[in-house]
Amino acid sequence: MVMDSFHSSMLFFLITFLSFNHVFSYSSRPSYNDHCASLVPKSTPTEFTSKSFPLGAQNTGYFTGGDRIIDVDTTMKHYFRFQMMQIYATHIHGLFSIVGTASFIRTNIFSYQVGNFSYGARSSNWRKRGNRRGLVTFNLVGFWSETSGKVCMVGTSKSYSKTGNYVNLDAVFKLKNVYNASNISSLVSGSLESLSSRKDENYFEPFSILMFPKTNYKYTLDSIEAENDFSSETDTEKGLSLNMNSSSFCSSYPLSRVITRLWLEYSNECISSKNCSPISESYGQLPSLLSLKGIECSATKKYRLRVLMEFVNGSYSQINQGFNPKNMLVGEGWWDEKKNRLCVVACNMIGMETSLDGIHVGDCSIRLRLRLPSILSLKNSSSIEGQIWTNKTVADPGYFKRITFRTDEVLGVGSQGLKYKYSQIERVKQSCPANKPVKNQGSTRYPDAYSYNMRFDMSVRESYRRVAWGYSTPLSVGDHFYDSNSGRNLEPLQSSKTEVSNVIVNNDSLFNISYKIGISLRSNSTLSNRNSLFYLSSETVKISAEGIYNAGTGTLCMVGCRDLPSNRGEPITHSVDCEVLVKFQIPSLDAKNGSYIKGSIESMREKSDPLYFKRLDLSSAAFFTEAAKEAVWRMDMEVIMVLISTTLACVFVGLQLYHVKKHPNVLPLTSIIMMSILTLGHMIPLVLNFEALLTQNPNKNIALENVGWLEVNEISVRLITMVAFLLQFRLLQMTWSSRKSDEGKKGLWDAEKKAAYVTLPWYAAGLLIALLLKLKINADKVPMLITVYFKSYGGLVLDGFLLPQIILNMFSNMKENVLSCAFFFGTTFVRLLPHAYDLYRTHNYADIIDNESYVYAVPSADFYSTAWDIVIPLGGILFAIIIYLQQCYGSHFVPLRRFKGSNVYEKVAEVETINLNVAH
Repeated sequence: MVMDSFHSSMLFFLITFLSFNHVFSYSSRPSYNDHCASLVPKSTPTEFTSKSFPLGAQNTGYFTGGDRIIDVDTTMKHYFRFQMMQIYATHIHGLFSIVGTASFIRTNIFSYQVGNFSYGARSSNWRKRGNRRGLVTFNLVGFWSETSGKVCMVGTSKSYSKTGNYVNLDAVFKLKNVYNASNISSLVSGSLESLSSRKDENYFEPFSILMFPKTNYKYTLDSIEAENDFSSETDTEKGLSLNMNSSSFCSSYPLSRVITRLWLEYSNECISSKNCSPISESYGQLPSLLSLKGIECSATKKYRLRVLMEFVNGSYSQINQGFNPKNMLVGEGWWDEKKNRLCVVACNMIGMETSLDGIHVGDCSIRLRLRLPSILSLKNSSSIEGQIWTNKTVADPGYFKRITFRTDEVLGVGSQGLKYKYSQIERVKQSCPANKPVKNQGSTRYPDAYSYNMRFDMSVRESYRRVAWGYSTPLSVGDHFYDSNSGRNLEPLQSSKTEVSNVIVNNDSLFNISYKIGISLRSNSTLSNRNSLFYLSSETVKISAEGIYNAGTGTLCMVGCRDLPSNRGEPITHSVDCEVLVKFQIPSLDAKNGSYIKGSIESMREKSDPLYFKRLDLSSAAFFTEAAKEAVWRMDMEVIMVLISTTLACVFVGLQLYHVKKHPNVLPLTSIIMMSILTLGHMIPLVLNFEALLTQNPNKNIALENVGWLEVNEISVRLITMVAFLLQFRLLQMTWSSRKSDEGKKGLWDAEKKAAYVTLPWYAAGLLIALLLKLKINADKVPMLITVYFKSYGGLVLDGFLLPQIILNMFSNMKENVLSCAFFFGTTFVRLLPHAYDLYRTHNYADIIDNESYVYAVPSADFYSTAWDIVIPLGGILFAIIIYLQQCYGSHFVPLRRFKGSNVYEKVAEVETINLNVAH
């Protein structure tokens, strides 16, 4: 017995040692007896056991709290992970000694999407804050009582406090409802609490935890009564569905994993959210998206699925970023082999007041039915569709009207029997009669219809203005489908050409093709009028299209259907406009210059039709080998232009310094407002660390990630800009000093004030008028618009930097060459050159990504459009000519009598002459 007791003691010591040295090594640990013995008794471990833990070897869940040791950011994912490392039997039956880890994770590495291309990216502030407060892991040891279902463990960790210090953390971890058997009502909740005093630096707020058990789950909701609720069918559900055997149900994607883009559509009766939302917390706004996540799939006697349903009131990016049970349902589902559909019985989770501890499953009256259509078409290209309803009556609380849902993605790819039915080929032939097979095309090669090159991002312009960006990705080519989730090229599915109507037999170069197109309005773009495609659209404009691709000429012509937006204040419904014509010209694979996809989207309706919209021009960089080189060459050229422009700015300021050195009497006549504007123009990029000038955004396009010399030249641009700033600041300082030291020219301060009274109101009025026009059109984007527009307006003020000098000349009756011609003509040239380049770039290049590929003439740094690129240079040249004429013929040259001063400069000159005569 003594030996057994010795071995037991050694075993317990080994457990403790392993658990607390898994990640960190600590000198002490909290006492189990002090914090847990009253909840779960302590016993001596005896031996390893094969007993399965109800939460499995590893389980994930949700948490709230812990603000002092982990950053809470609503734009990032938060989840909890419990990992069981060892489990031991003890002397007490039903009591087990357990060792594990509890991790609280805030992910700052996320997946982002550009069109249909997904990449990994870091958050924009990752380099500043690092990952120090994004993960904390506690190493725990304790006991689990199988009888009471309670777990209590103590443990330690290390993390960073809010003050940035590295601190030791002691905690107690508690769980309840951890039973061997579980069902839909079994929600494992618990907490992790700090053992430090609230005043201590290593204290943290309690974590509240919620998990779903994994093992020994008993399905209870698929009763005969529940199955009867799914017996009826609506008209939209009578189409053919994919035939899926129950044996493949658990391994099928996406049913057993996650479906994140199910768009909800409501009946026309849902003018308000009353009796229309399946969730209790909708804040007066109907949810727009549904995420369906599989918790566990069972493949025993009957194939069943446990699901978690999350409803989102905003955009797709908000899914899975936090845990709010008021917006979620938990349920059980099964696959109906006879009708090829998924049936789900779902329940509300209620009882969350201040923590997750009080959550329990409530009403289970909600039903969800989901099917996978076997035939996709232009008007119905959703690979998943279904309905949500309740078995309650209208008079019952919690009743809501039936909701339909669908997805934009082809999530059924990989299932046998999926087909695409082409229905608009004849219309395409009439709209694009030039589509004929090309023979003997020589050495000119165009992309194959099945190649990766047929999907691309694109820039969208309306009347030569960049207004949006978008993506185009193939849905099908002939009898093939494209798997947008795996990112692979088009893959054939089992189908027969004889079963699909209107399919053109491939004649060497002609291919039937269908596309998914999405277009999003730029944050700083405005809508021209009611005939804009984006009018009333707050989300991405979605277009499904089908047509013919001619691989012999690179032409792609399609007829499309666009989703029509719901009117503001009305429910989300699904209606389409199928009078849309989409054209693309794909460049040759051998093209060395101008390798850009050009296209258009236009309405085939009359201009008087309410659904008519103005033509949109599309362009995209075709990333063939030569095109990729050309895109990199463009960025290299822009870096060189930045270096040249900044160097020229230094030269022209230096020439002005040389001019005032030879003619010091002109310094007081220089406008301090003008010099301040130019000085700020060089200082602000330095303060902002040139993030807007060079492509240092970590979310940049992967095609540009290896352009390393952009980073090499960043230091060169910074140094030259610093020199320009110092020279300009020196000129400002000399101007200010000359005014302060020369007592005989105090009258110039009055002229400067008068010039300020005229100039500054003009600047303010211009900003206010333009800003009000912007906000009136884009009222839903106020914060972003204000930031972007202030930056752009600052560029406009810099472009007209000569205006304060012109006004000052009028008030001071200047008759001197205050500014050297090289300075005001040269600086004007430097300021206006980006607009000339933007005109060239607009007509010769396509956008790679909205703003991230710009190095020179960045759209957010000034007003850039075809109109502005003409008006601003003309205005800048006009200002330079006025300054030249003023310096040649005096300020009286400008025929504005009321701006003329009171001969300030002439009187001062007379006083100086008298003083000189007296001295002699």
